[in-house]
Amino acid sequence: MRLFVIFTSLAMLIAHNIRAEDRALTVFAAGSLREAFSAIAKDFGAAHKIQVRTEFGPSGRMRERMEHGEQADLFASADIGHARTFVEDGRAVVMAMFARNSICVLAPEQLGLAEATVVPKLLDRSTRIGISTPKIDPLGDYTVELYSRIARSHAGEAQNLMERSTVIETPPAGSPPPSRDAFADALREGRVDLAIVYCSGRDRYTRLLPKAALVSLPPEFQVGPEYALAYSRTPIPSRPNSPSLSCLRKGKLHWHDPGSCRSGCQKPTAKERAFRP
Repeated sequence: MRLFVIFTSLAMLIAHNIRAEDRALTVFAAGSLREAFSAIAKDFGAAHKIQVRTEFGPSGRMRERMEHGEQADLFASADIGHARTFVEDGRAVVMAMFARNSICVLAPEQLGLAEATVVPKLLDRSTRIGISTPKIDPLGDYTVELYSRIARSHAGEAQNLMERSTVIETPPAGSPPPSRDAFADALREGRVDLAIVYCSGRDRYTRLLPKAALVSLPPEFQVGPEYALAYSRTPIPSRPNSPSLSCLRKGKLHWHDPGSCRSGCQKPTAKERAFRP
């Protein structure tokens, strides 16, 4: 519900400011948001008579496309850093943390994986692990953080875990994987024994790999993925008396002058408090 409210609030702000002949929105989003954002974008477009085009992929790749000139109105990243950079660079006037996820391990059913055995299985020197690309895909960065957390109680294992990890990705110019999910294909083809994925992909993996198990990590090893939205359209003149959303304070959207969030948010007014999702 929070995801829907913030997406809709930002999209309505953009729709309010664009010209009638340009009634279209473009959304670049993390691949893990494909199912949720596709449904929300479809509903929003139908309700507000506006075309919403969506593009999905690793957050770092989507950010690079925008940095190289591709235009998007909303950018939804699987971490805070990519979205924050756009605000700090002046390419976006809004950033908001809007959702959290968790990390799971995807494995064939025959491994008999459970929450109590998932870390020992990761530490097994014969286990081949599929991971996302660090720096490009936030899931890869969360995986590195997970390995560091495991190493706190198992000295020296972070490097060993990385050495047994295989990056599973689709190059920018490459053909999409047969199943549309690179981890599912890697497991099906036997290239890895298990993969570190987002728990939010449960429905997708149940459909693609009905005999696989998606197992949560113990609470002490959860690294807490956080998602952020950035309003990244090239600034356009606001209509008279039209408020602008500009920054984030403790995960809440605030109404402010667009430049104010570079020097810190101000204490929320009654109007801001009433808006909070």
